[in-house]
Amino acid sequence: MERNLKKISISGIISQLVLIAGAAVVIVPLLWTFFTSLKTPAGVFKDNFFPTTWLWSNYTDAVRAIPFFTFLLNTLIILLPVLIGTVFSAALCAYGFARFRFKGKKTLFLVLLATMMLPSQVTLIPMFIMFKEAGWVDTFLPLIVPSFFGGGAFNIFLIRQFMRAIPRDLDESAFVDGANRMQIFSRIILPLSMAPLIAVAIFTFMGVWNDFQGPLIYLNSTEKYTLALGLSMFKGLYNVEWNMLMAATILIMLPALIVFFAAQKYFIEGISISSAIKG
Repeated sequence: MERNLKKISISGIISQLVLIAGAAVVIVPLLWTFFTSLKTPAGVFKDNFFPTTWLWSNYTDAVRAIPFFTFLLNTLIILLPVLIGTVFSAALCAYGFARFRFKGKKTLFLVLLATMMLPSQVTLIPMFIMFKEAGWVDTFLPLIVPSFFGGGAFNIFLIRQFMRAIPRDLDESAFVDGANRMQIFSRIILPLSMAPLIAVAIFTFMGVWNDFQGPLIYLNSTEKYTLALGLSMFKGLYNVEWNMLMAATILIMLPALIVFFAAQKYFIEGISISSAIKG
């Protein structure tokens, strides 16, 4: 009995040490970014981990140095429709795979999952040529419109796994009461699937908010830049304003952190429930 307790305590200590080490790997760069954002330009290279002079004015200077609020508005113009399009279209596709019976459904679903193995760089050039021919380059459309066509294979898979666990008796009862497929989807399935829907919304928010590659490829005009792309303006031809860059990075990072911690309960619930259901 004592040996078993010792083994459990040792394994518990090792687990705690591994978790602490993993947390340090994540937190230390974040702390370095924060402390660098408060240093003077010379102190970025001369000071140690902590700044000698704490310049809180770096944050206001960073906002003034670039069209921060214009970039924020552009980011929101992209973010809101992408959130709506991704969550709704992914839920609609997941509903079809989870509740409908049709020929070739399994094959089509396997093809859908196979697209998750394709790196985004593979489809980058064909998509750019397609949007260029459509005249959408230097507009927000290439960053918004694709979200309304499926919402992403992973999102569909995540929501579909959850919807499969919802009893079909609810569908049959709704049919008896005269409801059609879309009414069942909107009034029964969607309200019961809030956990994975919120998880998908968080994934989408993080992806769009931090997206650098998409705006870099499709947006040419400075006035249409997003926040992630606007950070590159702190990089000059011969030098980089590291303290200002880090201050702007912290400001851009805060909304994402707030959203994640505010909705982490639903995020964890959606992931754990969907992954626990076998498909």
